[in-house]
Amino acid sequence: MAGTCDERPLRSAAGCLLLWLVALPQPAAAQGWGGALGYGTDNVYRGVSLSSGQPAWLADLHYEFGTGWVAGIGASQERPAFQSSGAQFTLYLDRRWQLGEDWSAKLGAVHYESPWNVWRDELDYNELTAAIGWRGRWRLGLVLSPDTPGVFTANGAGTDVAAAVELSYHQPIRGRLAADVGIGHTRIRNAIEVIYQGNSRRPQIADLSYSYGSAGLTYGLGDVHIYSALLWASPAALQYSLGSKDRTRWVTTLVWSF
Repeated sequence: MAGTCDERPLRSAAGCLLLWLVALPQPAAAQGWGGALGYGTDNVYRGVSLSSGQPAWLADLHYEFGTGWVAGIGASQERPAFQSSGAQFTLYLDRRWQLGEDWSAKLGAVHYESPWNVWRDELDYNELTAAIGWRGRWRLGLVLSPDTPGVFTANGAGTDVAAAVELSYHQPIRGRLAADVGIGHTRIRNAIEVIYQGNSRRPQIADLSYSYGSAGLTYGLGDVHIYSALLWASPAALQYSLGSKDRTRWVTTLVWSF
């Protein structure tokens, strides 16, 4: 993993939305163990903060085997609204292909768990991912989930189908300094529960969608990478995640890969 910007340790990476977007899906270069440890000024994933705007750590351990197969476990600090700090774990399996000299592709499955969250039953969910990349510059990704949690209320949150599409561009500048930009859009079915006050009180379920993006710089020094980016999200992102307080903010993350 040295010298690369790999998405595996960054599935819920602290502030590394753009890096998840720009990571070019490639087949595993060699079999064996690898991983990463990192710390960032926030844990932002798809435009929303998982740590209520506070600093967070991250970790990853994976094994590469066969021809392009990668299996691993990741973890990152989370701080849900009105709760103490905990951790979110991810189990994942990826299959990667090199499609000639210029193109590469990836299919994957991810399982998320938050064992210390009081709403952990609603927060255990799954995703299927697909991505295609061109020359390490452009990357287009698609995410589908059958059971993503909706907006949280006093009674927790229901789950339903969700989808996200993401597009990014990676531009080397000089040496291991590069510029990265990314945009994404997600849609969650049956996400919102609205309680009407007054003579009647009834829930209303509706779909929710929001956009997000990032622009910043990455720099590598040996096996260490520094990521700094300006992240933004549309207003509906704050409605989806009570832990997200700002729609626009700078986030910096330091990651050591091994």
